[in-house]
Order: sequence, then C-alpha cells, then structure tokens
Amino acid sequence: MQYRTKTLAAALATCLFSTSVWAADDSDEVAQMKRELLNLKHKVERLEKSRQTEKIPEVEGSRWFERIELSSLVEVEAGYTDGSDGSESDLVLATVELGLDAQVTSWVNAHVLILYEEDETDPPELDEAIITIANPDASHFSLAAGRMYVPFGNFDSAAVSDPLTLEIGETRETAVQLGYTSDSFNLLAYGFKGNVHHAGRNHIDTYGLALGYRQEAQGGGPGFEAGFSWISDLADSDSLQQTVRDPDNLAHAVAGWSAHATLHWQSFTLIGEYLTATDDFDAADLTFRGAGARPSAWNLELDYGFEISGHGAELAIAWQQTREALALELPEKRWLAALSVGIYDQTTLSLEYAHDEDYGTDDGGSGEDTDTLTLQLAVEF
Repeated sequence: MQYRTKTLAAALATCLFSTSVWAADDSDEVAQMKRELLNLKHKVERLEKSRQTEKIPEVEGSRWFERIELSSLVEVEAGYTDGSDGSESDLVLATVELGLDAQVTSWVNAHVLILYEEDETDPPELDEAIITIANPDASHFSLAAGRMYVPFGNFDSAAVSDPLTLEIGETRETAVQLGYTSDSFNLLAYGFKGNVHHAGRNHIDTYGLALGYRQEAQGGGPGFEAGFSWISDLADSDSLQQTVRDPDNLAHAVAGWSAHATLHWQSFTLIGEYLTATDDFDAADLTFRGAGARPSAWNLELDYGFEISGHGAELAIAWQQTREALALELPEKRWLAALSVGIYDQTTLSLEYAHDEDYGTDDGGSGEDTDTLTLQLAVEF
C-alpha cells in the first residue's frame, strides 16, 4: 500500500497541513487506487496522501505495537542534462523516507518522517514531526503542532520533477495549526516563527490560512476541487529564505498567495495552479532587473491514466512558467512530459523529459535552453 494511504495515522498527521481534506467515496477510491501505482515525487506524495480522511480506529485498550505503523519510500534516479555548459549525467539516490505513525488514542496521533536526499541532506534530517489532535467522528475541529509543511500552495503533479510553484512557495517550519473540516469544505490557519526577520524583530509573526472546496463526481460527470492559500511573509519559504541577501534584517515583509483548481473526469486530470508575491520585495533584499522582484509561477498540467499490458500507467504533460524569479535560479519557462508505469506491486518506473528556457540576457539570464532526461525507479512499502 502506498505511503500516503498506508495508515490512518499517516493521513491524520498530514491532513492538517494539506490544502484539501475530504472523505473519499467509492468512485474516488477506485481512481485513487489507479494513482497508487504512479510515481509521484516524495514531496507531492506527502501532500497527496492527505486527500483521504479515514475513520479513526478505536485504539483504547489495544496493545501499543498495534498502534504503530512504519513505512518507507526509496527513489533512485539516473539523469542526463544537455545545456549551454555542455552535457553531464549522474546516478543518485534521490530520496529515502522513513516514516513512523503512532495512533496513541482515538484523538491523538504522532507522526515522524526522516528524509535523506543525496547531495541535499547528508546526514539524514528530521523532515516532519507532528502531534495531531483530531477525531472527525466527534468534532469538525483539529489541532496540529510540530515540524510540518504549512498549507501554502498545492503543488499537485504526476511528474518526476517538482513544479516551479513548489520551488518558490514550499514552506517547512515548526508551526501550530488549527483546522475545520466538513464534507466538502475545509479551513486551516497556522502560525510560526520564521527564519527571516524584519528590523531586528525576532518573534512568532508569520501566519497564514488555506481554504479548500471539493465537489464529488456524480452520474459519470466530472469531479472538481479548488483551493486558495495565503501566507503573511513569502520570504519564509524554503527557497526564498536561502536567496534573500540578509535574512536577519529584511526591509519589510511581502505576503504571498496561491490558487489552484483540479478537474477529474474519467481517466483525465487537469491541474492548474498560480502562486505569487503580493508586492515587490525591497531591491536590497531580492532584485530583478535592478529593482525589487515580485516572483511568481504557474503550472498547467494534463494527466491521463491507462494500462499497459495490465500494469497501471499515467502520462503527464505540463507547461510551467515563472516571472521575476531569476535570483532563485529557476527557468523562465518549462515544458515536460513524463510517463510512469507500475511495473510491480508498489514499484514504479518513470521516464521524464523536461525542456527549460532561461531568462533572456536583458533580464540578466543566459537566454539558453537546457534539456533533461530523468529515469526513476521508486519503491514504497
């Protein structure tokens, strides 16, 4: 069973920081089972697993080891890149995740996730550690606290590489989050002390909210989901806090917002997302063409699920673009195609081709193109 649906504990531990949390009906479960064979990037899988909210088991009186679930994800990638500086190839252990979920009581869940990415996290790091207080059978409200990816942005994709919206907006912090969930609607609000500071301030002063709505497919018609999220300081995202010139003394905070919509119809899924800063950063903090930058990105993706000789497969085609994101070393334009096939149970082989176009020389970029071919083998258990 895939990591994102393997245990109720894993679903509860992450449902509080996703932009959409709903109980799935039978038709959704069939569609979800098809996607279980697909290879989604580990960060996207962490968000995707929260799309199902299952009934909490009665754990009082059970033995302690019956309340604990272990899970893992391993991804190995071979890549070839051809760009303006020549060509290169590499073979890396792209991802290793080790997850532990404990359903302590019918109200309390603890979730821990260890992450290793070759050339990125060496030694391995604590990626998530979350305490969740929630019981959808008894209350629409929930509380989560710990190290988590806050619900800013959606970042849904069936490709191997992360969407450019994630490269700008993904934010992991030690946060406290309150949630309200109904059948079709959910609201999440959170706060944390960020890693960037303004005018010498050093307080818990970054906060945000996320709204989500879902309409189930009926009578063979399409299903629909949409969401909106907002964060008070986009500079606290994982990428921007590493890019701004002086994170300890920013001139002023710049908020960010994201909107996404997903349409499901038969074997097709259409995904659209837009993420942007609400204002220009001060030129002393983040620049573009000599002035303050206002980075943004969007992703438009069409996925098609089918079978190859009895094996579940999915084809993804995406068109992505950024604006004023040169300082983040992101391309201005990207289009890609990815094919994922479940070759064995919980084992997926994926092939992706991506074409990047850099910002032009007038913007300070190279104006060059880069082509990347990635072959990935992934196993979840």
